[in-house]
Amino acid sequence: MGIGAEELSLLIRVVPLAIGAAFTPSLFALQILTTSGPKWLSRSIAFFAGSASAFFIACSLLFLGLTQLPQRKPADPDILGGIIWMLAAAVLLGVTIWLFIPHKDLAVKMEAGLKKQLDKAHLATFFGVAFALSIKDITSFALIVPALHEVTASSVGIIFQLGTSLLIYALALFPVILPPLWRILRGERATKDMAGIYRFTMDNQFRIIGVIAALFCLYSVAMALGPYGFGVYGNPS
Repeated sequence: MGIGAEELSLLIRVVPLAIGAAFTPSLFALQILTTSGPKWLSRSIAFFAGSASAFFIACSLLFLGLTQLPQRKPADPDILGGIIWMLAAAVLLGVTIWLFIPHKDLAVKMEAGLKKQLDKAHLATFFGVAFALSIKDITSFALIVPALHEVTASSVGIIFQLGTSLLIYALALFPVILPPLWRILRGERATKDMAGIYRFTMDNQFRIIGVIAALFCLYSVAMALGPYGFGVYGNPS
């Protein structure tokens, strides 16, 4: 599976979106909490499995659905692609506005509710909470949808399309992969490392997602108007 100009261009367009989709503070913080507590290995695996299942089901259905759409014609503007990018921008703009409106005590109530669910919970609960948080992650899917459309609308081979889709999927799972990996590498010392990260993440989760949503809203508008959208400027590379 060689990488030519078209393959490299595709990766440059979609990898930033996949990285943006990985910024899910609630999943990251709860996996830190899970990894720092008792029975951390089995519980963190269950939490990972819940998130991985949700994203796998959603990404698979999206990939299969998007493959039914017409492929992009290299010399012409991609009107459908432009519409998808603008829809993503609209969703991200709405998320940005909502997150930067003060929500007094909402983050505290959310944290307390989730911690209560996980205290002394069975493995199925860890799976279920991660699945629910992942499948409802509007910001991540607002980035994953245009990324997968770029993949399926491109002229690269099906093997590279599948490999790129798998890369998008794997990057989106980083929030539930990194904490247990750090615990494995650092042992008991990892709990002290992660305590501060957990507190910062929970205290600033709305700001983190808001900034990410704002940046990718601008990125989506630029892509919608560019050569892989309405073609207002530039030529496809």
